[in-house]
Amino acid sequence: MVVGGVGDLLVASPPDLWSQPLGQPVGSLPPAVARLLICLLHALGSALIASGIATLLLINGPLRRGGRWPGVAIALVVVLSDGMNSLQIYLFGGFYFWVPLTFVGLVLLGLLLAFLPPAVFPVAGEKPGRD
Repeated sequence: MVVGGVGDLLVASPPDLWSQPLGQPVGSLPPAVARLLICLLHALGSALIASGIATLLLINGPLRRGGRWPGVAIALVVVLSDGMNSLQIYLFGGFYFWVPLTFVGLVLLGLLLAFLPPAVFPVAGEKPGRD
């Protein structure tokens, strides 16, 4: 998320890739419209960076200490930030929507693996029970 946000912040003018969804070449956009589009992209980039930092803090803090609620918080932050980013890229007509969607999938898979009980070995400190 952080890398994607930084990438959004580094875009200085509307890319030519936006010409088809906009219905006109980006070079023909009025300067005020081009500036508005870049400001919106930079706002999205800043929000993605903030979401990425929040996710890292949740992972390295409460989740590492064994809390379960950080998993829900992480899933919400990732789905609502990068998931919606991916959806909007798809709806806009961008073919690169799979990049943030892949990140969402990897985070959700990691959370699933983190909270599944071990298949063979019991959790440390637990005594095997009788069935």
